[in-house]
Order: sequence, then structure tokens, then C-alpha cells
Amino acid sequence: MPSDLLARGRVSEIMQPYSFFVSPSDLITKARSIMRDSGLRTLLVLKDGKLAGMINLKQIMRITSTRSNVTVAGLMMPPRPVTTPDESLDKIAQDIVSSEVSMAPVVRSRSDSTIVGIVKLDDILRHIKKAPHSSKVTIAEIMSKKVVGCAPDDDISRVWRLMEETKYSGLPVTRYNKIKHITEVIGMITRSDIIRSGATRLEEESDKGRFQHPSSVKHVMRTLPIVAPPNMPVSEAIELMLKHDIGRLPVVEDGDLVGIVSRSDVVKEWLR
Repeated sequence: MPSDLLARGRVSEIMQPYSFFVSPSDLITKARSIMRDSGLRTLLVLKDGKLAGMINLKQIMRITSTRSNVTVAGLMMPPRPVTTPDESLDKIAQDIVSSEVSMAPVVRSRSDSTIVGIVKLDDILRHIKKAPHSSKVTIAEIMSKKVVGCAPDDDISRVWRLMEETKYSGLPVTRYNKIKHITEVIGMITRSDIIRSGATRLEEESDKGRFQHPSSVKHVMRTLPIVAPPNMPVSEAIELMLKHDIGRLPVVEDGDLVGIVSRSDVVKEWLR
């Protein structure tokens, strides 16, 4: 059974050292800079080596550039989910997917919040890729046929709101081909792309929460999008996601967008 792979595994087998963190007293500007440079969407908040909380990209983007004196303590959330080295992989995989996050901190024990590492969704995918079953299941079997996308001329402000509403970290940029009657994928745009563009920042004090200087998707999106055919084995889809550091793969057949598959979709297949 696919689920046996994760049930048998333990967090200690795949956890990694943590590289990036902030303290409660650090300014939000420091957290924003780390996220922009590293591409992370979530940061650990540590105090004296112990897990104090977490802070995510969505929270940071709501702080304006003029409010540079805001500290991490004022925005951080209780850490969720949290795991330990001896916890099973199916338990933390389920927690990560249901919490709609990409990583979880690993503490020494439930009674000792000393941080000892992190486990990421990517680590779980690497573990799944080793299973023979991953080469037998195609992405057509697990993909979503309802695709939320955007157009190249859409404002970044609209796309950011769409990401917040759907909780998707990235969207395919599409264009309808009237001659062929197909929806073509011409690019991808992610939360990290928006941050790294440097051209936009959510402003709560101005323009009713819209971006102060709206830009269009075509100026930020990644061209030459990474796509996959419906008959691609899950193992190959995992390899593409890990190689290109992407969370979602548009599924294209004969040039037409027919679905999308995410890292969470893959993990859910091994939790059934």
C-alpha cells in the first residue's frame, strides 16, 4: 500500500538542519530580507535556541515599508505544526498538508522545545520518490482539473489577493488561443516572484490595501514554464518539482491546459 511507506518512516530519517531564523526582538525588515533572499515562505522564530513561534510571508507583506520599527514578536504566530524526530512521516505529512504549509520545525521532544531541525514537504517528496509505486501512478490520476490561473495583463494586486483567497503559492499564467481553441500556459507566477520583483508591496495605509505601485503579471512572471503531460509518472513529476524548486506543475496535453498537480496532491496519494 502507498501509505505504508510513510507509516513506516520516521522524521529523523529525512529531517534537515535549519539555516534561517529570526528572534522575537528582530525587526520585520530583517525577516523580510531573509525571505526575499532565500525564497522561504515561513521563518522560525527562536529564543535561546528554543522554538518561540513562526512568521510567514503573508504577515510580512501586510507591513508597510514605513513601519520599519515593527518587531517579529508583534506578528509571530504559535508554531504549527511541530514534530519530533521519532514521529511517523505519515503524521507530519498529514499535518503539513492540512495546515497548508511547506515545512515544520522539529523539536527535541514534546516537553523540550529546543529546535533540532526542520522537515519540509520536499523532504517527504524525496522519500516518496523512492517507492516503486511512484513510477506506476500517473499525474492524471491525482491532478486537479479545476485550474486557477491568471492573465499576463492582470495587476499584481489582483493576483496576490487571488493567492490569499485560494492559498496557492503559485499560479499558471495563461492565454486563450482562439484559433486552436486551447488554453496555453505561457508562464508561472509565485509569491516569491512577487517579493523578489522589488516592484510591489502591500500597503494597508494606502489605496485600501492594494499595491502602491501596481504592476502587471507579465513583468514578474517566469517565462518558459515547467509543464508536464498527463501520462507522466509521479516519480518524474517529483523530480521536476525538486529540480526546479516549484510547488505546482501545470498539466498540458497537445498544448492545452487540462489540469494542475501540486506537491500536496502527491503527498495525499500516499496518505490514502
